[in-house]
Amino acid sequence: MSMKDVGEFVANPFGLGDAGAGAVDYLAESLGFSNKKQIDAAKATLDDVLDRSSSVSSQNKNLYGNYYNQMQGMYGEGAQAYSDAVKNLADAIENRKDFSYQGDVNDFLDPAREQRVQAATNAINNAASAGGNRFSSNYLDKLSAKQQALASEAWSQAYDRMMRDRAQQLQEWETGQQKINNLGTLANIYQSDRNQLGNAIGDYYTAMANQNNADLQVYSDVAGNKANLEAQRNSGAGGLLQGVGSIIGAIF
Repeated sequence: MSMKDVGEFVANPFGLGDAGAGAVDYLAESLGFSNKKQIDAAKATLDDVLDRSSSVSSQNKNLYGNYYNQMQGMYGEGAQAYSDAVKNLADAIENRKDFSYQGDVNDFLDPAREQRVQAATNAINNAASAGGNRFSSNYLDKLSAKQQALASEAWSQAYDRMMRDRAQQLQEWETGQQKINNLGTLANIYQSDRNQLGNAIGDYYTAMANQNNADLQVYSDVAGNKANLEAQRNSGAGGLLQGVGSIIGAIF
């Protein structure tokens, strides 16, 4: 039998077609010339690895999504309010002026002070007239002293009223200033929320990109290993034909 006949016999042993090829596979495995079962088992393992990797990837992406949603819930509203808070603060600062008090003591003098001065003067005049010394130096001294005392008292009272008015205006100004400070604090809080959300978004996209890269690497590794296994199968088939051919040649 020639080698050509051997090759034809191996390709179609005993003229049985696929059944004959199956018999050759069985004979080759029995004689230790075929690695088909090992290759099929390795490919099944790779498929299992791919399935497990896809499952883990899906779980990780769900975790990343939950993390992103939690960060949105914690910081999203504050981050969205940041721009308005900054605008409100800027407007308040722009419209804010330094404290300045424009009051004057004369504005707080008692309108009835002239009546009191006149009443005191009349009392002194009546007393002096009754004593007959209306034009004495003592009368003039008393009249002058009384008028000065009343004027001083009126000015002192007016000054106190002015100071109370100034204190009230200052308090109102300081209240406005505190509102500006509160707006600044609020803007800082919202800025912190925006930064936190920005970092969370960055973390989310980084994690998703890393997971996608990891998935791609797994798919690439599995595909590469399967290709190598198929190459080994094809290479093993060639060795199988040669081995079977040698056995048959020895027999015949």
